Amino acid sequence: MADPTTSDSPSGACTSRRCRRTAGSGALRRRPALSGARLCGSCARALRADLAALPELHQDSEEHLVLPARQAGLPRVTGHRPQAPPVSEEALQARHDTVVRLAFWARLVLEEAEPAPAAPERTVSALAAFLGRHADVLAALPAAGTAADEIAHTATALRRIVAPPRPALVPLGRCVEPGCEAEVSLPGRGDDGLVLRGPMCAAGHVLTPRQWLLLSRRQQNSPDKETA
Repeated sequence: MADPTTSDSPSGACTSRRCRRTAGSGALRRRPALSGARLCGSCARALRADLAALPELHQDSEEHLVLPARQAGLPRVTGHRPQAPPVSEEALQARHDTVVRLAFWARLVLEEAEPAPAAPERTVSALAAFLGRHADVLAALPAAGTAADEIAHTATALRRIVAPPRPALVPLGRCVEPGCEAEVSLPGRGDDGLVLRGPMCAAGHVLTPRQWLLLSRRQQNSPDKETA
């Protein structure tokens, strides 16, 4: 956990590490912080949005605590008592970090807020709601930038659990089916879909190994390859 008393930003500038904008010279610099705060308006709004999203993200992540057997790599064994379901360490860690970080920043807000508010319960929904109500106090802390960054990181980690990013598609060329001009692609890294069906074009044609070879030869013999 970061030191809540330090800041690495110049006076008057937003202290969040994700706060950067392109200046006229092309250099990167931070936006000015709001009056009485350590965050700019954009980062303060992002902080509130992350806090509002955390309770639902944390609740949805509970459904991803148990890994599917195929993802965990467990063999199927017949005639035996089923093994305990595999648990996602990534989901466990993300959920744990959410509670710990929210509780940490809520404790600092309790020390600074006047008049002193009632302490929230140690649940994600209660902690996030508490910090949302006192976001102005949080944004004025010396380590407000660190708070915004940690809460953003926490929300991102939960989003990856709930909705993992799809792998980038690598274009392979035009479909070899007669009359089809759709782009053929496959994931940038292998997945079950690639193993089971092979590459597919945007129109839905699944290429056979022979068609895949034909596509590869077509690319090798393209004019671009010859003139490169």
